[in-house]
Amino acid sequence: MNQSFELTPTRLRELRAFAAAARRLNFSRAALEVGCTPSVLSRRIAALEEVVGARLFLRTTRRMALTRRGEQLFAQWQRMEAVMTDLAAGLRPPDGELAGRLCVHLPASYGRYRIAPLLAGFMCEHPGVRIEAVYDDAYVDMVAGRVDLAVRVGRLDDVQLVARRVGTMRYFPCASPAYLASAPALVEPADLKAHRCIAFSGYRRGTLWSFSRQRQRRPVRIDPVMTCNDSQAIRDAVLAGVGIGLQGEYMAAGLVAEGRLVEVLPDWQLTAFPVHLLWLPGADRTPALRRLIDYLSGAMMRT
Repeated sequence: MNQSFELTPTRLRELRAFAAAARRLNFSRAALEVGCTPSVLSRRIAALEEVVGARLFLRTTRRMALTRRGEQLFAQWQRMEAVMTDLAAGLRPPDGELAGRLCVHLPASYGRYRIAPLLAGFMCEHPGVRIEAVYDDAYVDMVAGRVDLAVRVGRLDDVQLVARRVGTMRYFPCASPAYLASAPALVEPADLKAHRCIAFSGYRRGTLWSFSRQRQRRPVRIDPVMTCNDSQAIRDAVLAGVGIGLQGEYMAAGLVAEGRLVEVLPDWQLTAFPVHLLWLPGADRTPALRRLIDYLSGAMMRT
């Protein structure tokens, strides 16, 4: 490839000098526009004419005009200027408005109940931001999945990610009043062995429910009548009277307040799980992601 036709910084200076002269048809005024002397401007245009292989201007002592080749080149420059203007406008949203596309990975039920309303509020405040929300309890590789922000409940395994703790999620066993009306007595965690239990397959401890009260520890291995990988389906089964299941406070607290569910063994607690926001190092330099992180952190830590 002939190096003289590359858009080097020198060539761009020559093109800008040419464009200024083509607009003004006056070398002195064009030189003021580009910040050089008329003689420098003239040399730049002469160098460009040599590269193009044709004269770009017709000049007399009283008149100056573009040649046909000059008109063609000036039209090309104007099209390039329009593209560059659009590109520059796209780099910075107007009036400081946030823009961009973010992929957010969320736990299935917790994300729907707890995070989805917050994402909706954020998008109402920042309509220029586009969000792809993925609700899935499976672990996601944030690099391979091109995920900008993840919400994770429980222990963190990936130390290469930046984490911000934003809350705690409490689980508790609950049942419907109809089930409890005909079920065996339930006073101690060990009594669960005589009950119909529903297990969540995404629970790290599986069928081992570990209760504590003050300094007492009571692990119980349940024999589930049903195993499910969806918390909402477990809630529906518990409401229908199938048996006792673990529910997150975010989902079941309202049902308990309404009397549709009953928290069993309320004096005993299961281990609560930390909730974190996760992102790749340096990703929060993106204004839209940084604002979303701050928005979710503030909202989740207030409740």
